Amino acid sequence: MADLENVDVSDERVVVGNGVSVPASWTVVLRNEPDVPGEIRVRAAYDPALSRIVATEVTVARRGEGDEVTSLTLREVRVQTALQVSGLKVSTVSEPDYAVCSGGDYIRRMRKREGRDLAASVVDASRTYKLAAVINLPPLKAVADCLGVSQSTATRLMNRARVEGLAPGVHLPDPSATGPVTNAPAPGGPTIG
Repeated sequence: MADLENVDVSDERVVVGNGVSVPASWTVVLRNEPDVPGEIRVRAAYDPALSRIVATEVTVARRGEGDEVTSLTLREVRVQTALQVSGLKVSTVSEPDYAVCSGGDYIRRMRKREGRDLAASVVDASRTYKLAAVINLPPLKAVADCLGVSQSTATRLMNRARVEGLAPGVHLPDPSATGPVTNAPAPGGPTIG
């Protein structure tokens, strides 16, 4: 397992919504990464056009004489993983009635939370989605895992959050998938013909 350290963390924070914020920029330093004979530095910054953290620069420095950085070495650098893991450490999440915490602590809190009603589930889903999206985790999978629901339920929760204005900018495949519909027409199915 690599040793990860966040350095040069910007004091400027970007509030991305739903109580989630990230530093404007920072550097992730990885040491002891398997098959990489040296130190990896990933410069991370929030990109407002993409609404998420991106790697702006990646460097690999050899450990010393006898080591070499080759194209094979560069293929072993897991940039996305570095952004995700460090993002969980430097992001912060605030929610009513709780202390501000890191993204990682928030995800652990969500996994332990029980007894949510639908309204609380929609709010928790929208906050978890925002955190995951900004640090490059698969957002619907994060919602499903953190809330202990299926991926299809996570999609319905996020559609409901979008309809309720809790998830601006979220585009999901089926905006009508918000749950049961009252007074629906008779059930039907696909027609062949």
